[in-house]
Amino acid sequence: MKEEQIPELHLRRINLTILISITTLSLAGFLVFFLFDERVFSWLCNHPDSWLRSNWLRVLKGFGKAWLPVWLLLGWICVAKRRQRPALVGLLALLLIAATVTPVKVLVQRPRPREVIAAMTRTEEPENKTDRLSQHLSFPSGDVAVAYAAATALAAFVGWPWVLLFFTVAGIVGLKRVTSLAHYPSDAFAGAAIGIFSAWLALQIILRWLPKFKLRRGHAAAGVIIVPIAFGVVEGTDKLLVWMKTYGVLVAGIYLIANAGAWLKRLRRHDACNR
Repeated sequence: MKEEQIPELHLRRINLTILISITTLSLAGFLVFFLFDERVFSWLCNHPDSWLRSNWLRVLKGFGKAWLPVWLLLGWICVAKRRQRPALVGLLALLLIAATVTPVKVLVQRPRPREVIAAMTRTEEPENKTDRLSQHLSFPSGDVAVAYAAATALAAFVGWPWVLLFFTVAGIVGLKRVTSLAHYPSDAFAGAAIGIFSAWLALQIILRWLPKFKLRRGHAAAGVIIVPIAFGVVEGTDKLLVWMKTYGVLVAGIYLIANAGAWLKRLRRHDACNR
Protein backbone atom coordinates (compact mmCIF):
# COMPACT_ATOMS: atom_id res chain seq x y z
CA MET A 1 0.00 0.00 0.00
CA LYS A 2 1.42 3.35 -1.02
CA GLU A 3 1.53 6.36 1.22
CA GLU A 4 -1.66 8.37 0.91
CA GLN A 5 -1.26 11.50 -1.20
CA ILE A 6 -3.19 14.73 -0.69
CA PRO A 7 -4.48 16.23 -3.97
CA GLU A 8 -3.36 19.79 -4.60
CA LEU A 9 -6.95 21.09 -4.68
CA HIS A 10 -7.71 19.40 -1.36
CA LEU A 11 -4.54 20.89 0.13
CA ARG A 12 -5.59 24.37 -0.99
CA ARG A 13 -8.95 23.90 0.70
CA ILE A 14 -7.22 22.75 3.87
CA ASN A 15 -4.94 25.81 3.81
CA LEU A 16 -7.89 28.15 3.27
CA THR A 17 -9.91 26.51 6.04
CA ILE A 18 -6.99 26.71 8.45
CA LEU A 19 -6.35 30.37 7.58
CA ILE A 20 -10.00 31.24 8.22
CA SER A 21 -9.99 29.25 11.46
CA ILE A 22 -6.85 30.91 12.82
CA THR A 23 -8.12 34.38 11.90
CA THR A 24 -11.52 33.73 13.47
CA LEU A 25 -10.07 32.29 16.67
CA SER A 26 -7.57 35.15 16.99
CA LEU A 27 -10.27 37.82 16.59
CA ALA A 28 -12.62 35.95 18.92
CA GLY A 29 -9.90 35.58 21.53
CA PHE A 30 -9.09 39.30 21.29
CA LEU A 31 -12.74 40.27 21.83
CA VAL A 32 -13.26 37.72 24.60
CA PHE A 33 -10.18 39.03 26.42
CA PHE A 34 -11.71 42.50 26.77
CA LEU A 35 -15.41 41.64 27.01
CA PHE A 36 -15.96 38.25 28.62
CA ASP A 37 -12.91 36.93 30.51
CA GLU A 38 -13.73 38.64 33.80
CA ARG A 39 -17.46 37.95 33.45
CA VAL A 40 -16.90 34.25 32.87
CA PHE A 41 -14.38 34.17 35.70
CA SER A 42 -16.87 35.78 38.11
CA TRP A 43 -19.67 33.45 37.02
CA LEU A 44 -17.56 30.32 37.41
CA CYS A 45 -16.45 31.40 40.87
CA ASN A 46 -20.13 31.27 41.90
CA HIS A 47 -21.06 28.22 39.80
CA PRO A 48 -18.56 25.34 40.19
CA ASP A 49 -18.24 22.97 37.26
CA SER A 50 -20.04 20.06 38.94
CA TRP A 51 -22.09 19.69 35.76
CA LEU A 52 -18.88 18.81 33.89
CA ARG A 53 -17.52 16.17 36.25
CA SER A 54 -18.77 13.01 34.57
CA ASN A 55 -16.29 10.19 34.07
CA TRP A 56 -16.40 10.31 30.27
CA LEU A 57 -15.52 14.01 30.29
CA ARG A 58 -12.55 13.25 32.52
CA VAL A 59 -11.46 10.68 29.96
CA LEU A 60 -11.79 13.15 27.08
CA LYS A 61 -9.85 15.92 28.82
CA GLY A 62 -6.82 13.60 28.86
CA PHE A 63 -6.43 14.24 25.14
CA GLY A 64 -5.11 17.68 26.05
CA LYS A 65 -2.08 16.17 27.77
CA ALA A 66 0.79 15.62 25.34
CA TRP A 67 1.51 12.17 26.81
CA LEU A 68 -1.66 10.66 25.36
CA PRO A 69 -1.54 12.07 21.77
CA VAL A 70 2.15 11.17 21.45
CA TRP A 71 1.45 7.63 22.65
CA LEU A 72 -1.52 7.22 20.30
CA LEU A 73 0.34 8.63 17.29
CA LEU A 74 3.29 6.32 17.89
CA GLY A 75 0.84 3.46 18.15
CA TRP A 76 -0.66 4.57 14.82
CA ILE A 77 2.75 4.17 13.20
CA CYS A 78 3.10 0.69 14.66
CA VAL A 79 -0.16 -0.58 13.15
CA ALA A 80 -0.61 1.57 10.04
CA LYS A 81 2.29 0.07 8.08
CA ARG A 82 3.14 2.66 5.39
CA ARG A 83 0.46 5.24 6.15
CA GLN A 84 2.58 7.19 8.61
CA ARG A 85 1.98 10.71 7.34
CA PRO A 86 -0.93 11.69 9.63
CA ALA A 87 1.00 10.53 12.70
CA LEU A 88 4.20 12.27 11.59
CA VAL A 89 2.33 15.54 11.08
CA GLY A 90 0.77 15.21 14.52
CA LEU A 91 4.06 14.44 16.25
CA LEU A 92 5.83 17.35 14.57
CA ALA A 93 2.95 19.67 15.48
CA LEU A 94 3.29 18.67 19.14
CA LEU A 95 7.02 19.40 18.99
CA LEU A 96 6.27 22.86 17.60
CA ILE A 97 3.81 23.48 20.42
CA ALA A 98 6.39 22.45 23.01
CA ALA A 99 8.74 25.06 21.55
CA THR A 100 6.05 27.76 21.44
CA VAL A 101 3.62 27.61 24.35
CA THR A 102 6.01 27.74 27.30
CA PRO A 103 8.01 30.77 26.01
CA VAL A 104 4.74 32.62 25.36
CA LYS A 105 3.52 31.80 28.86
CA VAL A 106 6.72 33.13 30.39
CA LEU A 107 6.57 36.25 28.23
CA VAL A 108 2.92 37.10 28.99
CA GLN A 109 3.04 36.13 32.69
CA ARG A 110 -0.72 35.81 33.13
CA PRO A 111 -1.67 33.91 36.31
CA ARG A 112 -4.30 31.18 36.18
CA PRO A 113 -7.79 32.04 37.45
CA ARG A 114 -7.46 29.61 40.36
CA GLU A 115 -4.12 31.23 41.28
CA VAL A 116 -5.92 34.57 41.40
CA ILE A 117 -8.55 33.07 43.70
CA ALA A 118 -5.87 31.59 45.95
CA ALA A 119 -4.13 34.96 46.18
CA MET A 120 -7.41 36.73 46.98
CA THR A 121 -8.55 34.28 49.64
CA ARG A 122 -5.06 33.50 50.98
CA THR A 123 -6.11 29.94 51.74
CA GLU A 124 -3.08 28.39 50.07
CA GLU A 125 0.62 28.51 50.83
CA PRO A 126 2.82 30.63 48.54
CA GLU A 127 3.97 28.90 45.40
CA ASN A 128 7.04 26.72 45.68
CA LYS A 129 9.80 28.43 43.76
CA THR A 130 11.11 25.06 42.62
CA ASP A 131 7.86 24.31 40.75
CA ARG A 132 7.81 24.79 37.02
CA LEU A 133 6.82 28.37 36.29
CA SER A 134 4.56 27.41 33.39
CA GLN A 135 2.34 25.39 35.76
CA HIS A 136 1.09 28.63 37.28
CA LEU A 137 0.69 30.62 34.06
CA SER A 138 -2.49 30.80 32.04
CA PHE A 139 -1.94 32.30 28.58
CA PRO A 140 -2.11 30.42 26.27
CA SER A 141 -3.65 27.05 27.14
CA GLY A 142 -1.17 24.29 26.36
CA ASP A 143 -3.78 21.55 26.74
CA VAL A 144 -6.07 23.20 24.21
CA ALA A 145 -3.15 23.74 21.82
CA VAL A 146 -2.26 20.04 22.03
CA ALA A 147 -5.84 18.89 21.45
CA TYR A 148 -6.41 21.19 18.45
CA ALA A 149 -3.01 20.38 16.95
CA ALA A 150 -3.73 16.65 17.02
CA ALA A 151 -7.25 17.16 15.67
CA THR A 152 -6.06 19.39 12.82
CA ALA A 153 -3.18 17.09 11.88
CA LEU A 154 -5.48 14.09 11.57
CA ALA A 155 -8.34 16.03 9.98
CA ALA A 156 -6.29 16.58 6.82
CA PHE A 157 -6.34 12.85 6.11
CA VAL A 158 -9.79 11.64 7.19
CA GLY A 159 -13.45 12.16 6.28
CA TRP A 160 -15.89 14.63 7.80
CA PRO A 161 -17.37 12.29 10.44
CA TRP A 162 -13.90 11.83 11.96
CA VAL A 163 -13.14 15.54 11.62
CA LEU A 164 -16.26 16.39 13.65
CA LEU A 165 -15.32 13.82 16.28
CA PHE A 166 -11.74 15.09 16.65
CA PHE A 167 -12.75 18.73 16.96
CA THR A 168 -15.59 17.88 19.34
CA VAL A 169 -13.06 16.26 21.65
CA ALA A 170 -10.75 19.28 21.29
CA GLY A 171 -13.63 21.62 22.08
CA ILE A 172 -14.50 19.62 25.20
CA VAL A 173 -10.87 19.86 26.34
CA GLY A 174 -11.04 23.65 25.99
CA LEU A 175 -14.39 23.89 27.77
CA LYS A 176 -13.17 21.73 30.63
CA ARG A 177 -10.00 23.79 31.08
CA VAL A 178 -12.06 26.98 31.36
CA THR A 179 -14.74 25.61 33.67
CA SER A 180 -12.12 24.12 35.99
CA LEU A 181 -10.63 27.64 36.36
CA ALA A 182 -7.33 26.56 34.86
CA HIS A 183 -7.69 29.14 32.07
CA TYR A 184 -9.65 32.15 30.94
CA PRO A 185 -11.72 31.81 27.74
CA SER A 186 -9.22 33.91 25.77
CA ASP A 187 -6.46 31.51 26.82
CA ALA A 188 -8.41 28.66 25.24
CA PHE A 189 -8.99 30.61 22.01
CA ALA A 190 -5.28 31.43 21.82
CA GLY A 191 -4.35 27.81 22.49
CA ALA A 192 -6.69 26.62 19.74
CA ALA A 193 -5.19 29.10 17.26
CA ILE A 194 -1.64 28.03 18.16
CA GLY A 195 -2.55 24.37 17.89
CA ILE A 196 -4.14 24.74 14.47
CA PHE A 197 -1.25 26.84 13.19
CA SER A 198 1.31 24.34 14.51
CA ALA A 199 -0.49 21.50 12.72
CA TRP A 200 -0.63 23.53 9.49
CA LEU A 201 3.08 24.31 9.71
CA ALA A 202 3.88 20.66 10.42
CA LEU A 203 1.78 19.62 7.43
CA GLN A 204 3.69 21.99 5.14
CA ILE A 205 7.05 20.73 6.44
CA ILE A 206 6.14 17.06 6.01
CA LEU A 207 4.59 17.47 2.55
CA ARG A 208 7.08 19.91 1.04
CA TRP A 209 10.42 19.23 2.70
CA LEU A 210 10.18 15.75 4.23
CA PRO A 211 7.88 13.84 1.86
CA LYS A 212 9.92 10.63 2.04
CA PHE A 213 10.68 10.68 5.74
CA LYS A 214 9.65 7.52 7.58
CA LEU A 215 9.85 6.51 11.20
CA ARG A 216 10.86 2.91 11.73
CA ARG A 217 8.16 0.81 13.31
CA GLY A 218 10.70 -0.54 15.77
CA HIS A 219 11.46 2.98 16.99
CA ALA A 220 7.73 3.76 17.23
CA ALA A 221 7.18 0.55 19.20
CA ALA A 222 9.98 1.55 21.58
CA GLY A 223 8.27 4.91 22.01
CA VAL A 224 4.97 3.21 22.81
CA ILE A 225 6.74 1.46 25.68
CA ILE A 226 8.87 4.41 26.83
CA VAL A 227 6.05 7.01 26.96
CA PRO A 228 4.02 5.22 29.67
CA ILE A 229 7.20 4.56 31.67
CA ALA A 230 8.15 8.25 31.49
CA PHE A 231 4.59 9.21 32.42
CA GLY A 232 4.77 6.94 35.47
CA VAL A 233 8.09 8.43 36.56
CA VAL A 234 6.82 12.02 36.24
CA GLU A 235 3.21 11.65 37.37
CA GLY A 236 3.44 8.61 39.66
CA THR A 237 2.51 4.96 39.37
CA ASP A 238 -1.04 5.54 40.62
CA LYS A 239 -1.83 7.86 37.73
CA LEU A 240 -0.07 5.50 35.33
CA LEU A 241 -2.33 2.61 36.37
CA VAL A 242 -5.43 4.77 35.89
CA TRP A 243 -4.09 5.99 32.55
CA MET A 244 -3.44 2.48 31.25
CA LYS A 245 -6.74 1.13 32.53
CA THR A 246 -8.59 3.97 30.82
CA TYR A 247 -6.80 4.62 27.55
CA GLY A 248 -5.01 1.28 27.22
CA VAL A 249 -8.29 -0.62 27.34
CA LEU A 250 -9.88 1.91 24.97
CA VAL A 251 -7.08 1.58 22.42
CA ALA A 252 -7.10 -2.21 22.67
CA GLY A 253 -10.84 -2.24 22.06
CA ILE A 254 -10.57 0.05 19.04
CA TYR A 255 -7.75 -2.08 17.62
CA LEU A 256 -9.76 -5.28 18.02
CA ILE A 257 -12.84 -3.75 16.39
CA ALA A 258 -10.82 -2.26 13.50
CA ASN A 259 -9.13 -5.59 12.74
CA ALA A 260 -12.06 -7.91 13.42
CA GLY A 261 -13.12 -7.92 9.76
CA ALA A 262 -9.66 -8.83 8.47
CA TRP A 263 -9.27 -11.58 11.05
CA LEU A 264 -12.64 -13.09 10.12
CA LYS A 265 -11.65 -13.14 6.45
CA ARG A 266 -8.42 -14.95 7.29
CA LEU A 267 -10.31 -17.54 9.33
CA ARG A 268 -12.72 -18.12 6.46
CA ARG A 269 -9.86 -18.53 4.01
CA HIS A 270 -8.13 -20.93 6.38
CA ASP A 271 -11.29 -22.99 6.77
CA ALA A 272 -11.82 -23.04 3.00
CA CYS A 273 -8.26 -24.25 2.43
CA ASN A 274 -8.67 -27.07 4.96
CA ARG A 275 -11.79 -28.42 3.32
